[in-house]
Amino acid sequence: MRVWAQFASKYLFNLISMPKIYVRPSALLGRASIVLLGISMALLMTGCFFTPTATSPGTISAEKFILTDEFGAPRAELGIGPDGLPSLDLYDGAQRLRLRLGEMSDGTMGLILMDESGRDRAKVSLGADGAPAVDLYDKSGRRRSALKVGNDGAPSLVLSDSTGTVRASLSVTSDGVSGLKILDSKGNVRADLRVWKDDLTALVFLDSSGEPHASLAASSSGPPSLVLADEGTLSRVDLRVHEGGDPSLILTDGSGAVLFNVP
Repeated sequence: MRVWAQFASKYLFNLISMPKIYVRPSALLGRASIVLLGISMALLMTGCFFTPTATSPGTISAEKFILTDEFGAPRAELGIGPDGLPSLDLYDGAQRLRLRLGEMSDGTMGLILMDESGRDRAKVSLGADGAPAVDLYDKSGRRRSALKVGNDGAPSLVLSDSTGTVRASLSVTSDGVSGLKILDSKGNVRADLRVWKDDLTALVFLDSSGEPHASLAASSSGPPSLVLADEGTLSRVDLRVHEGGDPSLILTDGSGAVLFNVP
């Protein structure tokens, strides 16, 4: 291969260095054709003609790939963005971005679905800490539902209103306590329902400042009870049904002194 290249180069040199004599145009054209043919052979023999840029056999390297439809409009794009992060983007027939799969700046890997206005409507992600999550958004782009599994294995579901304020949450802690919380328009917990591993079940009602004022509880090992408290969270009414079916009712004043007791 190297010998043929040397021969082609030497032949070209001899052609170029020939004495200048007058030749007919047709002869000049023929000589030019020979020169071009020789250059092509030299490049081909030295491996400089159509050399692939692949990093390894069967591999194509590029910063961006774009797929277009029959009209030349982009419908899919795989590449590296200006921030250096890889992503796969899919477009609809109007060239609007509707899906993005890629890495985010915080290290999260995510799949985002967008509506015709370009707003996020659904997101499935895996955080940098390894926690998976599913988020759903309304037409204004506010997150209305968030489902997540923490690194400790605890799942949670959070529901928000149109202002983005959390109004309800459902969760199971890593130690097995399941709970449902209902919140008001300001994000304050007003009702808290929990079930512990020992089957104790309790429903607590709270005021806007988070202080409990009523609770209803039951368990397999204790009597069911209803407790009502005043503004200072002092128990004023205590109603229970004891083992054997005997009920009791205790009423107290603001200092905790018993006013009424049955039996």
